[in-house]
Amino acid sequence: MMKQPRQATNSKWTCCLLIAAVLASPCMSFAFTNNGQQRQPSPSQLHVSTDESVTATTTQFQPTPASLEKLEIVKLALKRPRGASIGVEYLPNPDADEDVSILSMQLRKVKAAAMYTSNASCVSKFVKEQESARGDFPGPLPVIYTGSSPEEVVEGEFSATAVVLDYGKDEIANRHMENTGIIWRVSNINQIQEAINVGNVGDVLLLPQELISDGEEENAELKEVLCQLPKSTVTIAAISSMLPENKEVTLGKMCASMGISSLLIQNCCVGDEEDLKYASYVIESISKKSSSSFSMTGLTGSTNGHFGTSSHMGEVKWRRNL
Repeated sequence: MMKQPRQATNSKWTCCLLIAAVLASPCMSFAFTNNGQQRQPSPSQLHVSTDESVTATTTQFQPTPASLEKLEIVKLALKRPRGASIGVEYLPNPDADEDVSILSMQLRKVKAAAMYTSNASCVSKFVKEQESARGDFPGPLPVIYTGSSPEEVVEGEFSATAVVLDYGKDEIANRHMENTGIIWRVSNINQIQEAINVGNVGDVLLLPQELISDGEEENAELKEVLCQLPKSTVTIAAISSMLPENKEVTLGKMCASMGISSLLIQNCCVGDEEDLKYASYVIESISKKSSSSFSMTGLTGSTNGHFGTSSHMGEVKWRRNL
């Protein structure tokens, strides 16, 4: 005699499977504490808003493989086994020569770690010249754009290696930056911690000079945060150029002692005759262990002997400041 199908049993199993599927859904995931109270869902279980106004913490920005590859080039250039590397910014004045190829080549020779500029039209010129040194020593420097129009420098054969964006402006990164590295400009210590805790926005951070103080006690909180960062993190401190009493050298040495990975000397080059001389001076002065006074070895001063050379008090004065 043929047996009747076990319809009731099959229905029961079907029902169990449906319940299990619903419970496994992220939208229905709940956890309970030891006392039986419901625990709040973790951030990964929450619905992520598509509103572009929210910050990187909630949008969970994800860099593309191409972006991470470019960022790795930056990290390799800026990270040193000891001490801080030094990058220079080029911000041309109205009278600057449009041909930047010679300056680009010479900055490699004075051991600059990277080139920064907020001038979009200069990016492709620098990248093209730097690429001509591929296979040579020293090799190409990364070219990093710091201006307000990053979408203008991320396409084409000679696009920027990386761009600097304000932390939290990840809607720009999602829209335009698929093929370039992203450096996040933080404005305070809390943003440093937040960016690292998010863990997926990238780990190269630019710190403003306002976060760096003259004394060790004033920098204690920042130093503590820096010590807690993962070893893969690269931090860049922005420092103004040609400060009174050559204070940029003192600040640069202090940043290096706190564990900051690299320095950005702002307005280091402007397209005048002191560009290379000053770049060489500030890189050598910060990098060497001895006193911050500078002998200008291998470089000559101006015709009157007073600019770009140490005075009797040890301060180096520059014509550009007059």
